[in-house]
Amino acid sequence: MQFTRRFLIIIGLLIFLGFAFSNLEIERVFAKTFTRSSPIVMDYSYEGWSFKFDNYAVKHQGKAILDLEVSYRYKHGIGKSKLMSYPDFVPIYKFIDNFFVNYPNETDYWEILNKKLVESLLTKSIPTPYGVQYKLADILDSLTIKIDVKAASSDINIPRSSIVTGKPHPRF
Repeated sequence: MQFTRRFLIIIGLLIFLGFAFSNLEIERVFAKTFTRSSPIVMDYSYEGWSFKFDNYAVKHQGKAILDLEVSYRYKHGIGKSKLMSYPDFVPIYKFIDNFFVNYPNETDYWEILNKKLVESLLTKSIPTPYGVQYKLADILDSLTIKIDVKAASSDINIPRSSIVTGKPHPRF
């Protein structure tokens, strides 16, 4: 009987020690998970914006109907310090519309017109109704414009496209 009693006490003690040590391990796991965790930091590898002109009528090489897609990639880190770093696309849209309305040479190839449009967007100031002017070269990593010229434009029954991507170079 004494042997059984000692045996039960030893078994009880082992169970207690096992429970105590397993609780310590659980506390250690929780401590690592909750009190020592570092804050999550997001790093976006790509951030951009795009918009379109659909069925845009122009006088270039005769009458033409275009679909334009404008897409740009922001420089890394835009918006980290202030959200107002993001440009409003409406002034950019109006700038492009004005570019087409005032384009001086209606006989240029579409590729030439598109290159000049991309260059103009990256080098000229874009006025806004907010009293500031955008300098897209300061906030963009790249700018791509795709001009789809619809069939029957300029009396050519073949749809065609011009795609130009420009990257601003740092000023010295």
